[in-house]
Amino acid sequence: MREQIPVVTAFVHSAGRIALIKRSRQVGTYRGAWAAFSGYLEQMPLEQAYTELLEEAGISSSDIALQGIGVPLPVDDAKENCSWLVLPFLFALREGAEIRTDWEASEWRWYRPDDLADLQMVPGLADALRRVWPPIGDAQFWAELGALATDKSEGATELARKGLQALGGYVQDRSESIDHETLVRSIRAFAACRPTMGVFPDLAARLLLAIEREPGLFDFDALVTELLGMVNDATDLSIDNAAREIEGRSRILTLSCSEVVRRALMKWRHGDSEVFVAESLPGGEGVTLTERLRGEGINVRLIRDNEIAAVAGVVDAVIVGCDAVTAGSEIVNKVGTSAAVASAQDAGVPRYSIAQTFKIVPPDWPFFLEQWAGAGVSGHSDHVRMGTVIFDATPISAFTSVITEEGLLTPDRLAEIRAELASVELVP
Repeated sequence: MREQIPVVTAFVHSAGRIALIKRSRQVGTYRGAWAAFSGYLEQMPLEQAYTELLEEAGISSSDIALQGIGVPLPVDDAKENCSWLVLPFLFALREGAEIRTDWEASEWRWYRPDDLADLQMVPGLADALRRVWPPIGDAQFWAELGALATDKSEGATELARKGLQALGGYVQDRSESIDHETLVRSIRAFAACRPTMGVFPDLAARLLLAIEREPGLFDFDALVTELLGMVNDATDLSIDNAAREIEGRSRILTLSCSEVVRRALMKWRHGDSEVFVAESLPGGEGVTLTERLRGEGINVRLIRDNEIAAVAGVVDAVIVGCDAVTAGSEIVNKVGTSAAVASAQDAGVPRYSIAQTFKIVPPDWPFFLEQWAGAGVSGHSDHVRMGTVIFDATPISAFTSVITEEGLLTPDRLAEIRAELASVELVP
C-alpha cells in the first residue's frame, strides 16, 4: 500500500458558485485539470489552507470566512502512482474581495457545484467538495472550530471539551429546526477540526451512536453535558490509576506537557522522587511542564531531547501521555516517545502511557501523523518532502502497560471499543 500524502484543498464560494482554477503547465502534477486551491500539508491543516489561498488566490484571511471543515478523504491515483489524503475546507468570499491567481493557474472560473461533472478535474475533487458543501453552521460556530483547529497551547482533552461546548451550543440553539443531515455534518466537522487527535473522532462517533439509539428523542445539550462528564471522570480515574501504577518508583522520565501525566506525577511524588523531562522541541512543551512541576515543589531535571535515550535506560519508569490510539494499535504522542520507549525497553525499564478510552480512533477514520514540512527536495519529484516531525507512533506492544480510566487496556477491550465506534457512519 502506498503511503498517503496529506494535502489541503480550499474551496472558495460566492453566490452559490465555487471558484476553480485550471492547473497550468508549470505545475508538477495534473496539468490542465480543474482544481480548488491546494497544497502539501506543511503546517496545521487550517493554517495551510489560509497559506494556499494567499499564495494561489491572492486573498487573505480577512477576505474570507471559514464555513466548512470536511472529513479527510483518501484518494488513490494509480496513474500517478501516488495516494493522497485530501483535507477539504470551505470558505465564503467576502463582498469586495477579489481572486488574483498566480503561476499555478492558467485560468480560473466560477462554477455551480452541479456543473462540475463535465470538467476534467483532479482526482477526488467532487467527493472532497461534497464533504463541505452546502455550507452549514453560523459565524460563531466556525470561529470557535477555527480557533480549535489552530490552537497549539492546549492539550487534546481540553481542546475537545471546548469543541463539544461549541458544537453543543450551535445544535441546541437550533434544536427545533435542525435537520438530521445538518446535525451529522456538524458532528463530522467537529471530528475533522483536529483530525490527528483521537479524542475528536472518538467523541464524534459516540455522539452519532447516542443519536442512533434514540432518534428524535434526545436532548443534544444533555448529551453533550453527559459526554463532558464522561471525559472529566475518565481523566480523573486514569490519573489515579497511573499514580498507583508507578507507586514506589523514584526516578521517572517523561516528555511534552501532558496534563494527565502532570497530575499523575503530583499524586505519585514523595520525598526522594525525581522527574526527568525532555525539552520536547520544536515547541519546547517540556520546559513548560518543568516549570509547572517545580512550582509544585517536585524535584525536576530538564534534559535535552538528544539525552532521552540515555536517560530512559537509567530511570525507574517512563510515563507519557497519548494523543491517539490508532487503528494500527499504536500510541501517538509527541516526537521522542518512540526513542524513550525503545531505550527503556532495551534496559528493562517499565514503560507506561496514560490513554483514556476516548483517545481510541474509530477504525475507519483516515488518520495521519501531523508534521510541519518544508520545501520539496531539489532534484526530486514534488512528492518528496522534508519536514519537522511533531508526533510519532509507538506500538502498544512496546509499552509495559497502557493505563485507562478502566485500568490497564487489554486487546479484547480495545477490540470491543473499536467495534462499537465502527458501527456508525462517521466517515461519509
